[in-house]
Amino acid sequence: MFTITVGLIGESSMKTGTLASREIAIGRDPANDLVLDNGSVSRTHCRLVAIEGATIVLDEGSKNGTWLNGRPVAHPCVLKFEDELVIGPYVLRVQSLVGRGLSTAPQELGVRPYPGPTPESGEARENTVVSRGLSTLEERRQALRWLMLEQGPNPRFDEVLRAALKDSDLEVRMTAVLATARLRARDVLPALQSSDLPTLLQEVDEPRERRFLEALWQGVIRYLQERRHPGDSVPGRDPLKPLWKLLAGELEVSDPASMLLYSLTTALSMGKMPRQLPPGVVQQEGRFYLERSGLPLRWIAPVEHLLGANPVRRVTSPGFFVAQIPVDRRLAKWVGNPQPTRVELDHEQVWLGSFKEAERLCEELSKIENAHIRLPSADEWEMAARGTDGRRYPWGNLPQEDWEECASPWGVEYLVGDVPEWTLEHETGAQLLRGGVEARTWVRHPVYEGEEEFAAALRPVIPGV
Repeated sequence: MFTITVGLIGESSMKTGTLASREIAIGRDPANDLVLDNGSVSRTHCRLVAIEGATIVLDEGSKNGTWLNGRPVAHPCVLKFEDELVIGPYVLRVQSLVGRGLSTAPQELGVRPYPGPTPESGEARENTVVSRGLSTLEERRQALRWLMLEQGPNPRFDEVLRAALKDSDLEVRMTAVLATARLRARDVLPALQSSDLPTLLQEVDEPRERRFLEALWQGVIRYLQERRHPGDSVPGRDPLKPLWKLLAGELEVSDPASMLLYSLTTALSMGKMPRQLPPGVVQQEGRFYLERSGLPLRWIAPVEHLLGANPVRRVTSPGFFVAQIPVDRRLAKWVGNPQPTRVELDHEQVWLGSFKEAERLCEELSKIENAHIRLPSADEWEMAARGTDGRRYPWGNLPQEDWEECASPWGVEYLVGDVPEWTLEHETGAQLLRGGVEARTWVRHPVYEGEEEFAAALRPVIPGV
């Protein structure tokens, strides 16, 4: 629950109201939870996201910026009691916070200091991948990574860390271990030492990785006990070198071990929605679809992604749409005889075909939808599966029981399972299979001569404009 006081800068008149929600959007668009009707305020300017024990403020790429206590909100920041937010000509003070939030609908908050024209709404409600569509589990992971952007220990964060060290999810616990080290939260050391993390690590099948994760836990304990400093040199090969580099602020992502630490300590980047939709793509209630068939799409924003494993590459997405689920047999049949009504898709009835059949299906669907629809490149597929934090699997980095039901950070579903998917290297013409039984997001399987008739799934993409 947020109790917010709002007024114009330089004026004593203030208005106070309460919003009961886990997250609120602030901007001049009437669809926002808190409407600030002024031309210098962006349509959706910023968001407040409540987590256990803290609240995060996120700027949504606003034109004039969001200011927290006189400083620009360049990354997700923790909002403290009586902090001052400046949004355009408005000053906001959050007077009371309940980190868990409530499930009730937002209440009306009359905060418009003066009447003005209602702006036209041109943006979707769902305009970040960070604060929309994430599962409760993903929210817990991301909240810890947002906290790591703060400097030094804070008693308010200690309770969050202690709770996370008891979490049932292994990745939440490992993130909490690293957050405790990054924040130098020495008061959390007893909880860290008494954690039953080694028992939970038995979920990790790979012995080498299990040993590495346990060594990270022990290394953080030594660091907080001041028995080991990031600058200390040790004889021979040090398996915890990525940890010491991380704590010294010098982590270089160059191999799977450093990539794992990067992913466990880096919050997902925010992406802006497309300013213009390509032909054939429509937007309905904040979501994207192919206009005639109704195939649901997800937007991969033009932000930097980490691709590969050894070596790791930094690649910026050009901005594109990708099918949320693979093409199913119903859609493939519809393409052969298009009907006015949209297709009711069933992800369990996945279409399988050869590479040439997949290309032909893209061509036929392009004509029906009047759109540029094609096979994804291997990099595009990996961006859709991996998100911006370089995670190993679409759902995260470590074992998870319900992995089959988990979407990628961009909301792309069913990337891993029994069926691989076709991709194409457009520059070389090489055919590559991605996904299927291989859950790691960076693995690519070349298709060799004589294997062209192999049957795989199709997840088409539509380039942005």
